[in-house]
Amino acid sequence: MASMNNIYSRKLRTLIFGNPLATKSAEEAKIGVSGGIPVFGSDIISSQGYAPDEILYVLLLAGSLGYAYVLKISLAIVLLVICIFLVYRKAIQKYAEGGGSYTIARAYLGENYGLIAGASLTLDYILTVAVSVSSAIENLTGIFPWLASSDHKVLADCLVIMFMAWINLRGLKESARLFSVPVYLYLSTLALLVGTGLVEILLHGVVPNSVATGHINSSTASGMTLFILARAFAGGTTALTGFEAVSNGVTAFKKPSQKRAIKTLLILAIIVSLGLAGLTYLSGAYHLVPAEGNTILNQLGLIIFGKNILYFILMGTAAGILVIASNTPYAGLPILLSLMAQQGYTPRYFKNLGDRLVYHVGIWTLFLVSSFLIIMFHGDTHSMLPLYAIGVFISFTLTGLGLAKHTWQERGERWQSDMFFFSFGGIVSFLVLLIFIITKFKQGAWLIIVIMPLLVLMFRGIRQVYQGEIQNLEITPEAEEDFRRHMIRLKRRRANVKLTDFRDKVIVPVYDLNLVVLKTLKYAYSLTPQITAVHVASEPIRTEKLLKHWAEHHIEIPLEIVESPYRSTVQDLLRYIDKVEKDGNFDTITLAVPEYVPIKLWHNLLHNQTGQLMKLMFLFRKNVYVTSVPYHPGRKQVPPVVPNN
Repeated sequence: MASMNNIYSRKLRTLIFGNPLATKSAEEAKIGVSGGIPVFGSDIISSQGYAPDEILYVLLLAGSLGYAYVLKISLAIVLLVICIFLVYRKAIQKYAEGGGSYTIARAYLGENYGLIAGASLTLDYILTVAVSVSSAIENLTGIFPWLASSDHKVLADCLVIMFMAWINLRGLKESARLFSVPVYLYLSTLALLVGTGLVEILLHGVVPNSVATGHINSSTASGMTLFILARAFAGGTTALTGFEAVSNGVTAFKKPSQKRAIKTLLILAIIVSLGLAGLTYLSGAYHLVPAEGNTILNQLGLIIFGKNILYFILMGTAAGILVIASNTPYAGLPILLSLMAQQGYTPRYFKNLGDRLVYHVGIWTLFLVSSFLIIMFHGDTHSMLPLYAIGVFISFTLTGLGLAKHTWQERGERWQSDMFFFSFGGIVSFLVLLIFIITKFKQGAWLIIVIMPLLVLMFRGIRQVYQGEIQNLEITPEAEEDFRRHMIRLKRRRANVKLTDFRDKVIVPVYDLNLVVLKTLKYAYSLTPQITAVHVASEPIRTEKLLKHWAEHHIEIPLEIVESPYRSTVQDLLRYIDKVEKDGNFDTITLAVPEYVPIKLWHNLLHNQTGQLMKLMFLFRKNVYVTSVPYHPGRKQVPPVVPNN
């Protein structure tokens, strides 16, 4: 009955998420440049569509004089794009494992700055999902009036976020295939829009007043000031949100991964530079005025294309790409959290690959937290927008300044030019960050200032817990000698008894060699010499490390390696025990599960509870018994009772 349930469960999982992918197929599951653009670039591609609105909203505070500065502001942003591209190109070249801002800041500015970068990127990714999806749904209220209801909008937001999570749980290639068509269609239509508009102006000129679709409130217009220019520049830099995602996800690219990532980053830099410059030039030439429900992109579409098929394709794909923009965090955040997990700053289960070779725990976490944000803010984009983009400029600042410091210290070939671009990118990003914090502080930016330190403290706390556990579980010479004496004593007692006379088998699942495992092996060997330690090889590096430790500590108990090509640890252990049970050489089989009991209850959240799952799976097995061997750190461990056998 249990085996039938397992079969049906596997079939259902395959139907929903696709066939599991073997670890050896990891390279095939990765993406190339063409897939990298929709997967990692959807956020930045969507951002350039509304950046001209953000620039003009501010510049027009100075009246029609603002149109004279709109192209200059966009060109200044393009210069920043070039600097940030050079910053992240260097980051990709130096760190093949990815991590981008987090890795650079941690390496060159110190642990705390690295954690600040990690926290800022985490917040930015979560907010990108919430803001992009809520904005897309708000744009559909004109077509579907029932979405105007707050409850309906929240439900629609959460369903879209769930859909994005499901697609990404099916693998990077799956999301790349699905989103490639709308992304490339949007880019093609946008290029046609800008190209056609430029040709029209060059050939026929333009009369701004005859085509202006809005009006400037002259009562609020004032002279141009440096502060207005700075605010307009900061607003336009929203076109750069998502730019760091490629450097975080280097490991998602096919080999040579670094070259493919840099090429993808270059293409995205060109797209955002040309798109932003073209859109701002056209909006300035036509003297367009952004308005709620009538964006610059919409106005340009009507002027240049008219209400024809091209206009509807442009606006349809523009709305769609706001949803697709949430795909970038689903690709970037799980990789970032997995890297931080490898270094002990996030729970270890974030580094585990799922059935489809994606970091599934990170994907589920992003889905749950972003959905919670949607519910908390009632799906109101305006309420969440002040929190948006601050995180990304923190990471830009730390990456630029970190590489500038490293360049100054090394002073290698052409270090002066690198120093200029890295410093410029870092300093300008910092100034933009200050502008965002000052202008958006009362609107909610203060929340970021509160949440960021809490996240950093959480990361440090998690690492401290893990470091404490490693110290508590490390095998000491005294523990090793005690284990050796225990084995010798039992061997002497059993010297006159044949091994085949023992009809009970004990299996000890082993992930690593530590004091918990040593205590469990002692307990198991006290029951019977028919004992086997079993390691399910879901991580090749971990398996090699265990075999090395096993030999170094001279553990005489046999260690059997069970291959796990699909990383299904519990299922593969079940199959191994089924095989032992079918051999019929033993009356009973006992699974002795090593169980670390954390000092504090909340520390259990940092462990994946695989032992509890094993006990549950064996609950209905007739001849298989499960026992836990608890280890309490900081307490004197009571030696197991040794039967007189």
